[in-house]
Amino acid sequence: MNSFSLIKYDYKRYSKENSNPLKILFFNQNFWATSWFRIMNGLYFTLRKIPVVRQLVGFLGMIILKLSQIFTGISIPIGTEIGKGLYISHSGAIIVNGKVKIGENCNIAPMVVIGWGKSKNKFGTPIIGDRVWIGPGAKIFGPITIGDDVAIGANAVVNKTIPNRAVVVGANKIVSYNSSKEYIQY
Repeated sequence: MNSFSLIKYDYKRYSKENSNPLKILFFNQNFWATSWFRIMNGLYFTLRKIPVVRQLVGFLGMIILKLSQIFTGISIPIGTEIGKGLYISHSGAIIVNGKVKIGENCNIAPMVVIGWGKSKNKFGTPIIGDRVWIGPGAKIFGPITIGDDVAIGANAVVNKTIPNRAVVVGANKIVSYNSSKEYIQY
């Protein structure tokens, strides 16, 4: 799927909250951050087979995404695999490792860190399924898998694999299997 198709899907998620397209395009910093990420990621993966161009696009992408991070607080590096329909609820300090994989129609709240870490004596980054809601302040790290339709509560720390439809709070504590259906609109 090309960058503009992904931006279109992302835009649809933002338009559920605000029906005024001008407000979304000109005043929604979260949409800006995801759009710049989609454009630079698309260019990088399209042109990566041409060595000099790949380096130029990679360098330009790092500068643009760093400026986006300065203005929005959202850090998503080139190379991160993110499915269509990404929705970031509020601006402010979101850090995603470049090797993370995130599925479709996921929500990420502010103060979230998704990154590299250790779990069961292995190092790596998470794979996050579809329709996952990640609450404010959540930290997800290590070579783990987060299933589809999972809700991760505010300030949760997750470094173990979580099954589909689980609701997680605290430190890897599953409190129910009511899923993320009440939190995700798509």
